[in-house]
Amino acid sequence: RFEDALFKCSSTSDVLKLSETSYFYDVYVNTIIPHVTQSSRNGSEDVAIELYKYSTDKDIDSLYKLASRKYGTFSKQHKELVEASKYINYYFPEDSISAINTFVATFEYGSIYNEIDQSFGVGLDMYMGRDFEVYGLLNPQHFPFYRVKRFEPYNITPNCIKSYLNTKVFENGKNSFLDYAIYEGKKLYGMDLLLPKLHDSLKMGYSSGQIEWNRINEKNIWSYLNEKEVLFSTEKPTYMTNFFNDGPFTTPFGNESSPKTGAWVGWQIVRAYMDKYPEVSYKDLLADKDHLKIFKASGYKP
Repeated sequence: RFEDALFKCSSTSDVLKLSETSYFYDVYVNTIIPHVTQSSRNGSEDVAIELYKYSTDKDIDSLYKLASRKYGTFSKQHKELVEASKYINYYFPEDSISAINTFVATFEYGSIYNEIDQSFGVGLDMYMGRDFEVYGLLNPQHFPFYRVKRFEPYNITPNCIKSYLNTKVFENGKNSFLDYAIYEGKKLYGMDLLLPKLHDSLKMGYSSGQIEWNRINEKNIWSYLNEKEVLFSTEKPTYMTNFFNDGPFTTPFGNESSPKTGAWVGWQIVRAYMDKYPEVSYKDLLADKDHLKIFKASGYKP
């Protein structure tokens, strides 16, 4: 509970002591809120002064108290992340999650995975619930409502696992729609393994009804990708904007559609491939950069 340790500091000296006793201090200062301390890089004391000013700001302190009141002991989310960590250790024996750190950072980060310490970080202020009135005061360009709708406690664990998988799944350097779809599909299949009880909608970050829209329209989505010759397109700016970037819907399919349908299609291809070849491990899948081969071998055709 890094937020407790920081916001209970009653002086700059207390912040300096925190810097010596908490390994997460450096992560917080250098990665999560560097904008707060970037003008004070003359020494640790200057950084501590700026951090103390930050934590004692009236509005930021109020945000911390609201987050503390909402999350209490953080026991439910802690239990979920511990369970997910067991799956991580099963599929990636080289990784053993060392800690789960909570923090408040005025809407900078919702979740992080620190590869060096093999630990999770959770920004509680990014999970206060879609109706949290402060979200309505934020810049709508950066915090549109379709994004704010996901600022719910139930997204903490899947977002942490997504952060972890981003460090395990790498693009293969090619630029076609199919390559990127299978790249995203590999990460989503990792969600299947590490969070086996989680509903598919939460793996995608979808709202109610959106995963169902994909399933109902799966054949239509696939027909469009083939008829419009999108599947092997290398026009990355176009297909990323239309099929992969976050948004309220998938542009070519209209405002009633689900977003990021390109990632969903890649997920179904990977699922079909792994179902067909049960002898292939997840690490084997990640090591295989021949996405065209994976697609053909999957036999995917809705």
